[in-house]
Amino acid sequence: MKPPHESALTWLHLPGRPESLEKFRDFVLEHARAAAMSESVEMKIDLVLEEVLLNVFHYAFEAGKGGTVAVGCGMTPEKGFLVRVTDPGRPFDPLAQPPPDTTLDIAEREVGGLGILLARKMSSAMAYHRYDDRNVLDIYFQA
Repeated sequence: MKPPHESALTWLHLPGRPESLEKFRDFVLEHARAAAMSESVEMKIDLVLEEVLLNVFHYAFEAGKGGTVAVGCGMTPEKGFLVRVTDPGRPFDPLAQPPPDTTLDIAEREVGGLGILLARKMSSAMAYHRYDDRNVLDIYFQA
């Protein structure tokens, strides 16, 4: 079964390495501007995309075994601007992770989790699924 909106998105496929970040950002932000997203929403898209992609680049693949990351984006009729990030890395559902305990002193907190929290707060909705041995993360933004 094909994930929703797959054919309605415009795609960019690049190596899953930090050097690809700027090209992905430029690509998505160009489409966000074309979709008339506000500047404040563009800033949210940029921050969330950077967080998600850096996590993929650093943690999805076994050492020395990279993969191609695909980012698709476009408007959807029901949920607004969609950014879909897919990778063939280890299965990982960021939405199933427990939220960090932000009530603890910073010295007592466990490392990690704040990026996922940031992404969830800055987007209007997120969804994860595994399809064809790929992680698929959908991130929606309302205008």
